[in-house]
Amino acid sequence: MDEFIAKFKSKVNDDLIRSNFPEITDSETPVWHGSPSTISMADRYILAMVVFSVHVIFFFGEWFENPENSTNNQLISVIIRLVDFTGIFGFVFIMLLLTKLNHYANFSTSGRWTTIFLFFSGIFPLLWQLLDFIEWISGFLDFGITNPLPNWNLLWFLPLGITSSSIMIIFTILYQKSFQYAITDKRIHIRKQFLYFDTSVHGISLQKVENLKADPTILGKIFGFGNVHIVTGSGVGLQVESLGVSVGISDDGEDENTHTGIRRFFSILFGWLSIQRSRNVMATDPSNCLYGIKKPMEKYRLINELMDKNVGSVIE
Repeated sequence: MDEFIAKFKSKVNDDLIRSNFPEITDSETPVWHGSPSTISMADRYILAMVVFSVHVIFFFGEWFENPENSTNNQLISVIIRLVDFTGIFGFVFIMLLLTKLNHYANFSTSGRWTTIFLFFSGIFPLLWQLLDFIEWISGFLDFGITNPLPNWNLLWFLPLGITSSSIMIIFTILYQKSFQYAITDKRIHIRKQFLYFDTSVHGISLQKVENLKADPTILGKIFGFGNVHIVTGSGVGLQVESLGVSVGISDDGEDENTHTGIRRFFSILFGWLSIQRSRNVMATDPSNCLYGIKKPMEKYRLINELMDKNVGSVIE
């Protein structure tokens, strides 16, 4: 047991860990320090590429002329025809469908901010075209309203796709680097500092840990990363996903929110996006577990070894 723990101790920089985790007490001895691996964020990068691909499809559908019918060009021809037929409304439909599927699936990318970003990325071209329409109408009414954006055309899908996917990738990198984990001989420390605004520090005493679970995914087994969940008796490490939407319908069929028409309007408009499957799971948020760390089974054993050692010292 001591040899296994000593192997980890020999690899840590004590001063660096204490500098990154000022909450570690003098009575604690740092044993391990880590953070989410880059590959653990692969699903977020994949989603960014999917968003970029949707933009590119509509860009090329406008840029290229419909090819002559042939076996090799049938798929391209179908895509171009769909883009020509549906235009901006087809793009909005596909993006909203992607937003809904991503949110409903309860992936690690199904969070609130990602859902909001996908939603507005999807409707932004429609809002842009709406500004063009308002400017056109104001020309007849002599209101003098001008659109600050250039005139919309489908060729703008390419720069919009580059911008949207780049924002997602940049924030994914910042998100990954905002988490740090440390294991000492007494506690498990989880620290989050995202953009200097969203910060949290969590210390879990090894004596309070009641259950551990390591669950590397298929991709994690291939590349050697996974999550280690720490569950305590107070419920730390658990989460219940049970989200739904209520439009405020009373028992007699009357709308309880008739006096707040705006609230009901947005409930109908955004409600379908907020519906999510319900299930009981261990917390998979990087701020509530050791998320995407390398060689998770080794850290799983390390925590167990330290727990056994703590129990032994208490008995003595």
